[in-house]
Amino acid sequence: MTAETMVNNLLTEACINKISDIYFFPRNNFYHLEARNSLQSYTVADITGEETFAIMNYLKFNAGLDVSERRRSQKGSFNFIFQNRNIFIRISSVGDFKNRESMVVRLIYPQELGETIDKDILDRFLPLARRKGMMLFSGPMGSGKTSLMYALGRQLSWNKKIMCIEDPIEIAEENFLQLQVNSEAGMTYEELIKTSLRHRPEVLIIGEIRDSKTAKQAVQAAICGYTVMTTIHGKSKYSIIQRLHQFGIDDTEILNAVNCISYQRLVPTITKLQLFVDVMDSKDITEFLDKNVKDDNWKNMIQESFRAGRINDEIYEEFIYG
Repeated sequence: MTAETMVNNLLTEACINKISDIYFFPRNNFYHLEARNSLQSYTVADITGEETFAIMNYLKFNAGLDVSERRRSQKGSFNFIFQNRNIFIRISSVGDFKNRESMVVRLIYPQELGETIDKDILDRFLPLARRKGMMLFSGPMGSGKTSLMYALGRQLSWNKKIMCIEDPIEIAEENFLQLQVNSEAGMTYEELIKTSLRHRPEVLIIGEIRDSKTAKQAVQAAICGYTVMTTIHGKSKYSIIQRLHQFGIDDTEILNAVNCISYQRLVPTITKLQLFVDVMDSKDITEFLDKNVKDDNWKNMIQESFRAGRINDEIYEEFIYG
């Protein structure tokens, strides 16, 4: 069986089962393949090193990576066609301390992620998205933050120019002008934000705030009258304020720039995968900064779903604290 056939079979099976991540873990004399979807992780197979290298090399070649490099970290992407739909494949590889290469393959299904966003969630965010200022979306990887920002962008794109800066671009959107970070070419988040503002977009989507330079550029864009949507890591909506402080953003800048902060997770309910969102608007942000006022909205949502029988004990214990 050729490497191309093995990869096509692996990705096709993953798409059928809505797999989000495939892991290649090195063992002493073989490789362990594991897959994860929204509900669980499970073993795919244990295969020989020779078969694994053939699969990983084919994936790396398609993603534009250096096939001969097995120690340094590399990342890349390509599109895979499944049932006449474009599935975005993102590759990340790195060698361990024994110089054994490992790899993670992420599959991104834009349409399926979009379907988890209920109309009432979009309706809740749209009035804020039409205002000038910053919207901060937080939550763990795979919680639909990019999907939500893009869904809001699509609602606005009929009469507004939308620009995106990501690393890498995860969802191809013809109606947006999309820029991809390339540090080797000097195209950092900071530089691309500066460049994008010369195009005067009404809405700027920034993939992630990772450092103080990006944070300050994004805040300045919001203060200057742009609508800025971006993601930032945090385990609750309140922890995002602390993250902004760590990046050198003071309370005055937060009050002037930020319209809302949200924390979200995709929660497996009895019937479907549901997006839970906890939001702070400008009033909540002001009260938190002035008086450290907090609410229990997240816990209340999870407890209500548990009492109504929509989530089980295990899911309740996993998600009750965010």
